[in-house]
Amino acid sequence: MAIFPGEAKYYHDRGAPVTWVGHPLLDRLAEVPSREVARATLGIEEQQIAIALLPASRTQELKYILPAMFAAAQEMQQQNAAIHYWIPLALEQYRSVLEQAVADYGLRATVLEGQTQMAIAAADLAITKSGTANLEIALQNVPQVVCYRLSALTAWIARKVLRLSIPFASPPNLVNMEAIVPELLQEEMTAERIVQEATALLQPEPRRKMLEAYAGMRSSLGEVGVCDRTAALILDRLAADDLG
Repeated sequence: MAIFPGEAKYYHDRGAPVTWVGHPLLDRLAEVPSREVARATLGIEEQQIAIALLPASRTQELKYILPAMFAAAQEMQQQNAAIHYWIPLALEQYRSVLEQAVADYGLRATVLEGQTQMAIAAADLAITKSGTANLEIALQNVPQVVCYRLSALTAWIARKVLRLSIPFASPPNLVNMEAIVPELLQEEMTAERIVQEATALLQPEPRRKMLEAYAGMRSSLGEVGVCDRTAALILDRLAADDLG
């Protein structure tokens, strides 16, 4: 049971029995709050620019991603006093680190617990590390800049020893192998580049183009009801095995 059409084609072309069921995130995000409801819930005023910062879901990401991301956030708020940052906690254990970083960089920011989808729904823009959250952000029609950095040693091993080479890293770009969201990886993930890409996406035309690309990507993820279809396939297979 494949979640992406390309994944289904890969297995089908190699003779494996496969069914494309769609992506389960469609079910999970079927009833997310609207932008208006989310902003009212978080108390965001109409003139405020809300930017979601998602630097980490793993400890090492705080070390390698947070400094450049928060330095970029600091520069952007110096350029625009209407910006306020919303930082949903991936894990409660990161609270002290994030709150200290907010203070160190002098950010106008609110750290949220258990309100990731609310923060994303309310946002005008997300600056985020690479991962499944990128697809959640895209499905909520929020423009985003994707960042990721490994340790220098890990990156060297991946490039030189394992010879890993993939065209994209974030799920929205991987769905149709299309450059929808900017990816700033390794050496490219600098505060200057983050500011450049993020500032552009606060402008109407780049924003419109990304939302149009999201719509095309969304059509390749299937329809709501993924979990029910998957369960039905499993039950049908079990029933067939019993009869056999």
